[in-house]
Amino acid sequence: MARIDWLRIGYHISFWVVYLILNTWLGSFYNRIDFERAFINEVSVIPVKLLLTYFVFYRIIPLYLDRDKVWKLVGLTAAAFLVAILLYRMTTEWILFPITQPGRNVPFFSWKGMYLIAFDLFITVAAATTIKMIRVHYKSREFERELMQEKLQSELNFLRAQMNPHFLFNTLNNLYGLARKKSDHTADAILMLSKIMRFMLYDCRAPRIAVADEAKVIRDYIELEKLRYNERLKVHYEEHIEPPGGFIAPLLLLPFVENSFKHGASGTTGTVEISVHLCFRDNILDFEVRNTVDADAPPPRAEGIGLKNVRRQLELLYPDRYELHTGRENGTFRAHLKVQLEDK
Repeated sequence: MARIDWLRIGYHISFWVVYLILNTWLGSFYNRIDFERAFINEVSVIPVKLLLTYFVFYRIIPLYLDRDKVWKLVGLTAAAFLVAILLYRMTTEWILFPITQPGRNVPFFSWKGMYLIAFDLFITVAAATTIKMIRVHYKSREFERELMQEKLQSELNFLRAQMNPHFLFNTLNNLYGLARKKSDHTADAILMLSKIMRFMLYDCRAPRIAVADEAKVIRDYIELEKLRYNERLKVHYEEHIEPPGGFIAPLLLLPFVENSFKHGASGTTGTVEISVHLCFRDNILDFEVRNTVDADAPPPRAEGIGLKNVRRQLELLYPDRYELHTGRENGTFRAHLKVQLEDK
């Protein structure tokens, strides 16, 4: 059973009450009669106006959306107004005037009278239709915004779902390297990976997490990578988070650090230096990651999945509120991100 929309019914009733009072006042002023008589005149013809208005709403306006039925639209509109004019005239001539003005004799088919009736009906339907079209317009805009928001959210969910397997794949490769060397740190690495995956599965469901929580995951990931590279890897991590801290989309910073190990430590022979700087102050997040690269190695043709993924998330979540610069500088790959975060 369909649910009755009482709010919508209330809007319609309010419109007709306001219309009745306003039109009564205009009729009283224009015809120079008292308000009570003008009110009776208006009440007598309001049913005709109601019938015509809602016929236009639910029969004629839907035809406007179908461009193949233009002539049907024109014909039905003309027929509806003609029937309404006749009903209007019959109501005033056969019901209203005999009660309010018994001695009045007015020709039924008076061109002036028909013109005034048509004008009155047109103004009524035009006012009601304009309000309805404005309401439909704003509802369609709201519906469009909701669809766009759902589309963006679906894309974000896809990007985050894509990020997790990509991260897991790279980390499992690291664990494989430890296992091949029969390292004593293999168990510790699995435990750290378990903590990071727990964070990804549960804490990252929220749309925003504390910057401090994101920083903690970065520190855990750095410790995990240190177990693999031992003395060959030198990591400098610096963190400054101004109390009480801010909130950021989850796993937005970790891919930069992961990228520095993948293309820095894994893709470079000899000693590797990685520098991570994280600063949050006055709702501005300043994040920079640097890693050494082989000077003779050719630059990559395109960004990897991780950086592409993060760049797209930034476009969706922080449009016009972020700056991201990546590139090589003197044997070092640098990724620098600045984001204006929300207050809450």
